[in-house]
Amino acid sequence: MNTWIVGRVPVAHLVTEPIPAQEPTAKETQGEKIFFLKGRIMAGQADLKGNAHGLTDFKWLTKEELKEALPREYFWNVRNMLEQR
Repeated sequence: MNTWIVGRVPVAHLVTEPIPAQEPTAKETQGEKIFFLKGRIMAGQADLKGNAHGLTDFKWLTKEELKEALPREYFWNVRNMLEQR
């Protein structure tokens, strides 16, 4: 698939704070920062053959479908950067 990233900076980011360990022997849960880049598909189709992550399937979802598929808090944080169509 031929894609083009629009711009040179993320359009949004989502930060998940680490969760401290409750007990001395327990491990702290790692936090994460996810950066969202706006992209356009110029030509082609998604092809998962030989991908480095072992993925076997994907979905194209509308904003309404993402609302149902994502955890509520995650969707709430990213909803304003998604296209309406």
